[in-house]
Amino acid sequence: MAALVAAVLMLSAGRVAAGTTGGSGTDGYFTQNGKTADVFSFDCVSNGDGTTTCTGFSLNAFSGKLSDNLSGVSHSNQVCLGLDTWTTNDDTGEFVGTAVSERGCEVDLPNGAIKFGANLSSAALIGVRVSVQQFDCSDKTDCIPGGTRTVGVSGSWTGIGPITSSKYRSTNRGEICREYDAGKGSNREATFAGTIDGSAAGSNGFASLGVGKFTYRSRCVEV
Repeated sequence: MAALVAAVLMLSAGRVAAGTTGGSGTDGYFTQNGKTADVFSFDCVSNGDGTTTCTGFSLNAFSGKLSDNLSGVSHSNQVCLGLDTWTTNDDTGEFVGTAVSERGCEVDLPNGAIKFGANLSSAALIGVRVSVQQFDCSDKTDCIPGGTRTVGVSGSWTGIGPITSSKYRSTNRGEICREYDAGKGSNREATFAGTIDGSAAGSNGFASLGVGKFTYRSRCVEV
């Protein structure tokens, strides 16, 4: 999710830069410092007619500090939810019909809605509701927004296995923008169990707990 926000910041900075005079530019940055809990899961079921339908979800919970210079607003927590449904042809692997994607985030949730245990031991979401918007991405060059709805989310993560540490730093220079991405933190694999929109949701994919600081910056100028 941090990467998605960073991409939005980069595009916004690019739009500002496009309207400036030659040689000028703008900086965009996004920082995330705190604890996170993530899960991605999906299930596929045969329809018995040569097609298979899959449903999946991604869920991210964050507590700490989120900030960026374009909005000028800082947030103490955030929950982001993604829901996907798609059908494929068993022989060709091609999509059948329209894949449905829904995405949404909520920030500054009440105290107690997100809880983290010490040393990446656990995390929990309690009675959180997320507004998600539907997107039709059948056109690979553009996603068309659709209707919105509110989805109830609850769940818990339990850390398993060892805690690992990581640190990275990268710079990418393009014709218009120069990007800087850096992070330092610790992660631990986890299990997840919960409910999404009233239905049981497990981790038939991957779940994790993490803590650290991540920074994205971009400098864009008119060519």
